[in-house]
Formats: sequence, structure tokens, C-alpha cells
Amino acid sequence: MSQRMFRFLSRNHKKSGDTCNPLAGECLHRCPYCYVETLKKLFPGCRVKYSGAPRLDAKELKQIGKFTAADYVFLCDCVDLFGHWVPTELIVQIFDAVRASPAKFLLLTKNPQRYRYLISIGIPIPMNCVLGCTVESDVSHMLCGQPNLSRLDDMADLSKMGYPVMLSIEPVMKFNSVVFPLLIASVHPQFVAVGYDSGHNKLPEPRLSETLELIACLEAAGITVYRKYLRKAWNE
Repeated sequence: MSQRMFRFLSRNHKKSGDTCNPLAGECLHRCPYCYVETLKKLFPGCRVKYSGAPRLDAKELKQIGKFTAADYVFLCDCVDLFGHWVPTELIVQIFDAVRASPAKFLLLTKNPQRYRYLISIGIPIPMNCVLGCTVESDVSHMLCGQPNLSRLDDMADLSKMGYPVMLSIEPVMKFNSVVFPLLIASVHPQFVAVGYDSGHNKLPEPRLSETLELIACLEAAGITVYRKYLRKAWNE
């Protein structure tokens, strides 16, 4: 069965895993496998929220203040908070709310250079956040955000700076079986999530045996791996 959320998220507020989306507006990555585009077709409210210019959702921003120390929340799972099109002042306002919360938050982006930029201009990332990055492969099969190798370089640097980081290899795409696990290990992530495309968009997928071998290599290196939607490649 497909799992959209991460299993480690708290479920004190939502059965599928706690999330909060204080940022509205269209995501300009326009990934061909984006599940939000499907939601926009099904639900008018979702279409309205995730269209147009980036802006704050006041109700969701207020929701941040309701989370407790028992909560682990995925922040902005429907749009990239760190996309190049998102004004810095909006990120700062969301950071202020996150910093005041006792909860733990997962960040996830395809543009980790924005993490580094914010830090470089004196905008600290809240200490109750884990800095995540989606890296589908070590090969850039499609341009949705930074190139994959650039993402890995930035995440390795952030890890060296002492920030807690994680990688989401979802949806996994064809990779170099020798190089990719070494690159992931060089980031020193707290954990990694691995899964196939749940939307069955016929992406360039690796064989299931290759993905399972990748997971085995990462776990042998002492990296915690969360298995998400695993299946045979669509063309196996």
C-alpha cells in the first residue's frame, strides 16, 4: 500500500501523520510526479490554495502554535518552502512560529542551497528542525530544483556544519549502484527514506533488486532507512 507520509511523524492530530502547510501558492518545480497536482484536480480548495503567488495561510500558521513537545511535524509537504520563488520574509515568519513551538519539525526541499543562503545572511534555521532534501538519484533525469549532485554537496556541507539532516530518495530513479550509496553516506544523514513513485507515472525507475541492494548498503553503513512504497519497477 502507498504511504504518502513518513512513518516517524506523530499522529496526534492526523492519522496519516502530522503535517502543517502555512505556505500557500503554486510550486514552480512542477515535478511530473507531483501528487499535489492530482489533489488540485480533485479538490477545489486545494486548487485555490496551491495556485498563484506565494503567501501565508494564516490559519495554518496559527496551527504551528498548537503542536506540543510530543509532535513531530512535516512542515510544508505540499509546496517547497525553500523554492527560489518564495520570498525570504515569508520563510522568516514561518521560522518565527516554528522556533516558538516545542514540537519537532521536518523540512524537505529540492533546493538545499536556500538553507545555506539563509544561514549566510544571518537567518538561523530553528534548532527544532531536521533539514531534509529530496534526492531521487545521483543522475539528473529531470530538472526539478537543483541538480541532484549539487543537492548532495549542499547537504554534506550542512551536515559538517552540525545541522541534523535527512535524505528522501522518493521517488527513486535509476542510479549508479556504486556511486550513489557512497554519496549518500558522505552526507552523514540521521536517516534516509526510500520509496517508489506511488502515482505510477512511468519514471526511469531502477529494478527492485537494485533498490533493495541500495537499502542494504546504507544500513550496512549504519544509516537508518525507512522503507516507503516498494515495488517492482513499472517495466520489470
